[in-house]
Amino acid sequence: MLIIDRRDKHSGFSLIEVMVTLTITVVGLVGLATLQLQANRATLDTGNRSQAVWITQDLINRIRANPEGNYDTNNAAVDCAAPARICVAFHNGNSRQAAQSCSAQQLAISDLWEVACGTPATASTGTIRSSSANFIANPQLIINDSNADQRIEITLSWDSRTSGKNSADKTIYATDAQESTSRSELTTVVYR
Repeated sequence: MLIIDRRDKHSGFSLIEVMVTLTITVVGLVGLATLQLQANRATLDTGNRSQAVWITQDLINRIRANPEGNYDTNNAAVDCAAPARICVAFHNGNSRQAAQSCSAQQLAISDLWEVACGTPATASTGTIRSSSANFIANPQLIINDSNADQRIEITLSWDSRTSGKNSADKTIYATDAQESTSRSELTTVVYR
């Protein structure tokens, strides 16, 4: 005689199985989101470093083109508050400005200003980025040109991983809840 068991057999998932699967999926998605955030930060850092290399290379070329100029900043960052006399032709957003006649030292000061601060822009149509330093946050350029061995040390530093400013006009850093400064630095040594 054949006995058939007709008890109910559930072939679905239990609530515990669903919760375990959901937990594993959430942990995996959080890991992917963290990986994406780190990749974005690394891309931004790499872009800033590439821009810094370009800025220092531009300055090295200017120093070699003006060997008589003294580019030393006395261990202080180039001050962008007071505009320097611009010795090269440039466009200020409205019209072309002719080059001015300058001494070697005036040209050195002009070169430092142009690399670190940009040329004066007065266009009313929007923001004009006149310097490569405009593409990194809060750049500070320091040149040590006082060595007797013709060694010039160029140090460019900038804010890293910023995410804008708060209501008190303080810079907010993506890596720090206390709004402390996070800076990167590139130092290049060149010989005359």
